[in-house]
Amino acid sequence: MQPKPVSLIVARLALGASPFGWSQQVAPAAPAPEPARKPAPVPVSTGGDEAVVLSPFTVSTAADRGYQALNTLSGTRLNSKLEDLGASITVVTKQQMEDLAILDLNDVFLYEASTEGTGNYTQFTPNRNGGMIDGTANDPSRANRIRGVGSPISGSGVNIAVGNFSSNNKIPMDTYNIDAVEISRGPNSNLFGLGAAAGTVNLVPSRANLARMSTSTTIRADDRGGRRLSFDVNRPLITDKAAFRFSAVDESKGFTRKPAEEKIRRYYGAVQVRPFRLTTLNASFEHYTNFYRRPNSITPRDTTFEWRASGSPSFDPTTQLVSYAGGRTAGPFPVTNENSLLPPGLMAGGTYGRLVVFMDGSSAAPYISQMRTANPVTSGVPSPFTANSNIRYLQTGTDIFRRKSNPFPLFFAPAISDKSVYDWENVNFVAANFGEDTSSTLRIEAEQILLNTGMHLLAVRGGHMYQKFDRFSRSVIDNTDTVLYVDVNSKLLDGRANPNFLRPYVEAVGPFDNRQPEVFDTQNADLAYQLTPRNLPRLLSWIGTQRVAAHAEVNRNSSATYTYGYWASGDNPWVNRANRVSGNQLAYRYYLGDATGQNAEYGPSTYRDFAGTYGVNWFNNLTGRWTTENVAFDSLARASTARRREELRTLSVTAQSYFFGDRLITTVGLRRDRRRERNTLQAAVNPATGLVSYDNYSVWQAWTDDATGPLGAATRASQRGETKTYGAVLRPLSWLNVHYNRSDSFFPQVVRYAMDLKGVLPNAKGEGKDYGVSFTALQGKLNVKINRYETMELGSRAGEIGTIGNRTFRLEGRPENNGIRDANGFYPWALNLATSRFAKQGVAPTQAQLTSATARIMGVTDDWMATFLAAGPGQPQTNGLSDVLSKGYEVEATYNPTRNWRIKFTGAQQVALDARIGPEQFDYWQSRLPVWTTAKDDEGRLWWNTIPALGGDTPETAYYNGLLSPYLFGVANVGKPRTQVRKYRWSTVTNYSFTEGMLKNFNVGGSIRWEDKGSIGFYGAAPSQLPGSFKGVVLELDPNKPIYDPARYYYDFSVGYRTRLLGDKVRANVQLNVKDVFENGRLQAVAANPDGSIYAWRIKEPRQFIFTVGFDL
Repeated sequence: MQPKPVSLIVARLALGASPFGWSQQVAPAAPAPEPARKPAPVPVSTGGDEAVVLSPFTVSTAADRGYQALNTLSGTRLNSKLEDLGASITVVTKQQMEDLAILDLNDVFLYEASTEGTGNYTQFTPNRNGGMIDGTANDPSRANRIRGVGSPISGSGVNIAVGNFSSNNKIPMDTYNIDAVEISRGPNSNLFGLGAAAGTVNLVPSRANLARMSTSTTIRADDRGGRRLSFDVNRPLITDKAAFRFSAVDESKGFTRKPAEEKIRRYYGAVQVRPFRLTTLNASFEHYTNFYRRPNSITPRDTTFEWRASGSPSFDPTTQLVSYAGGRTAGPFPVTNENSLLPPGLMAGGTYGRLVVFMDGSSAAPYISQMRTANPVTSGVPSPFTANSNIRYLQTGTDIFRRKSNPFPLFFAPAISDKSVYDWENVNFVAANFGEDTSSTLRIEAEQILLNTGMHLLAVRGGHMYQKFDRFSRSVIDNTDTVLYVDVNSKLLDGRANPNFLRPYVEAVGPFDNRQPEVFDTQNADLAYQLTPRNLPRLLSWIGTQRVAAHAEVNRNSSATYTYGYWASGDNPWVNRANRVSGNQLAYRYYLGDATGQNAEYGPSTYRDFAGTYGVNWFNNLTGRWTTENVAFDSLARASTARRREELRTLSVTAQSYFFGDRLITTVGLRRDRRRERNTLQAAVNPATGLVSYDNYSVWQAWTDDATGPLGAATRASQRGETKTYGAVLRPLSWLNVHYNRSDSFFPQVVRYAMDLKGVLPNAKGEGKDYGVSFTALQGKLNVKINRYETMELGSRAGEIGTIGNRTFRLEGRPENNGIRDANGFYPWALNLATSRFAKQGVAPTQAQLTSATARIMGVTDDWMATFLAAGPGQPQTNGLSDVLSKGYEVEATYNPTRNWRIKFTGAQQVALDARIGPEQFDYWQSRLPVWTTAKDDEGRLWWNTIPALGGDTPETAYYNGLLSPYLFGVANVGKPRTQVRKYRWSTVTNYSFTEGMLKNFNVGGSIRWEDKGSIGFYGAAPSQLPGSFKGVVLELDPNKPIYDPARYYYDFSVGYRTRLLGDKVRANVQLNVKDVFENGRLQAVAANPDGSIYAWRIKEPRQFIFTVGFDL
């Protein structure tokens, strides 16, 4: 089913007010009849005949009618009529948000054209290690997209502005202090020359009202246990001269999957002062805190179904024998090639070389042990981290898990859909994770009308926003760990019976705590000039009002990351006292149920702090005995990313011109941005204490615009950009508009090296084009806009394609942030080989000689090697690039049949696809493979298939699993619809208030939303005929065989009652909203393998009842 085109009767409208809303106006003595054409905002009178000049920098929502807004700041940074702009801009009114019980941006996006949030979109990224990056649960405020296009950086969400100040989009919107939400689709260089091509959301904040005293309180509760209390008070201190406003909210969200929680507190204060008629000062401050333990939005991976199908085999770690029901055994199975030799359903453990805490919901740390023992030795210092024997734990696994997608690059391990295996309706699978966000935002603005005559208006504005944000997150079960296993080990490693045998569990391999403070510091200034021609000669009478706006801005943003994990902090003999964080930190195994049925019955333990002394059970390979040793553990910092500062300087000018009696309106904008950044030195371990010191965070390196060396010029050039906007609105009839708009943007990002290390990557940029018609009818009650758009995002670094470049340099042997290079890296191997050859020759080489010899072994030039080594810890870094194309139609209609009936319709036809995956990485691999696959040491051993001394994957396995497989997956999707893109969507929202009869003071409303079938994958094309491991494997997708999630309808309903209490002193409103009336809760497929199997299931929540009571004084 496809939405049908709108067919409506149109009527001629009378010409009305001026085309802009900020010329001098005098308040009328009595209300005038409603004009057919949309009026300008109503001015506020200061008494007598003195007029108030409306600011060109402020939008008033007083003239909004129902769901129809008239003006916006998002087109030109000035108060402009929506009908005079060619861009695709929607303004969501306060009335609409109240009717639909909207609280945040995801709620808003559920009802608007070409917008997707957590209500109708699941942001996730498959991980080749087996897990799934659940962006919806991790950061819901940024799990959104416009026109099917996300951010050039994975999970970054749409651009957010508050009062036209760029804001940190990790801070979620809340309607308690918002008057309207402006959605500008596509790149908009007037507002954001920098940012995602998808679009920008500008939040119009509430201001103190100089004339009206008000007090309101709202209480809200829902059937999931959520509750919310909000309060808003406004008081004029001196009428029309000074006022303050204070708003606050206390909210506790409810969830169906438990344990889960989200506790939000916000308060907001605003002051407005008008010391003179032409001078306005505004200041506001908001504080926000949010403690959250959110549930997973998608189901975990399932490793148990092949194990069950194979007869549920068990493993004896001491004998390495596999046992089946009935007494049959197989084996023994040593470590060597275990994933190739083990029976179906079993695979190697994922935590060899680590100490693991075995945790249950009833206790914090019942048992700590190693996961693989060490072979006996006769000397040296034994350590529980040594893991080189065949005595080890196994875990359940599927064939795809065992091979890690090699040779199945287009396949991912399936997700759980069987409720008897995991109760996805009631159990929070990631309950061990939690976080806390805090922010403080200060905004100060001053506006001054410098000149105001009948012909000229000149105004200036200056503003400063200082925003601090801090996020603490405990990512225990991170994105690679959302996998359900069964403990198949019948014994403990020491030979005792395993008390957890056959229990289901989730394993946290790399749990870390992160603290990420950020600061946005913005100063900006605007100059607005309006020329209203008077008494022009007849030859020039076609020239109408001319508006020019100049904007200057400086953004100074800073950020840092502090990362912590639990390591042994005592002085046990095997602890590296010079570097206590050099080894693996503690891992956790959370058991989720009993041994009956092997189903996850409850979420993992929410135990927070593991600091303390515990007994660790490990095999002392020097004495040959098991021992329980007391070990102190503490949360220790690890060397992580450096502090970063970013500075952006912007100059822009916008001109809006009216011609031929306002029948032609043009908008032209030019913006220039110059960005620079710098980092501190990396945090490093202090050998005296063995702990990470952040002293280096105070040592700043040079700014990028001072970059020198071979990449200096390319680095400096990449941080500058020029963007443009130009559009026009043609009004051939008073009720009919034809519009066109073209704009671009660019997204300067962290400087990254090109694959050949001879330059830097280009920045992502956006290009957009909009055109269509709009009309009004029925005396201005009906307003319709039909828009055709094309949006392109070029050079995006999002998705897994964006990460495989760094994996390439990791394979080459670059150091990580802690300065340690990967054990299977090419450079460490080649360096050791070169060193040994010099030693055999009895030569003590210079550093230059050693580096040159290493370069020859690696098959690279000395220049390449010099850049590679000089890049520093965690460098060089690069990214894969891709292009995204979106095009389609958007329809928006608002209709107010009567004063008490409001209707809004939005619809979209959308095609969004990955247009190109950059070939740079693949070409680089092809140039390196002849060297990688043939490099040998002096004993004839190939580096390509050598297992590192400390264990892990061979370089060949790392290449196929981490590089080629995700690249082939990305390439296979080129030219095909992006995941979950639905070609058609529409939504209708309405509310009717009864003004007479038995139902007087009641109102009823709701919405109907329809979405077309959604693309979730494609069936595979014919198997490959390539020689080698990919022969017979599906490497391409068939564009003619799409896999869809079916089309669906959704219904919302509301009923309310308004009354007056206490002698009409208190206005009371009672409202019940039911969201998704006919939804019972289910799983919805969001991603499919080429054979049709589902590898990602969204957990669709059941209907929600929301009860709201409000009181206004």
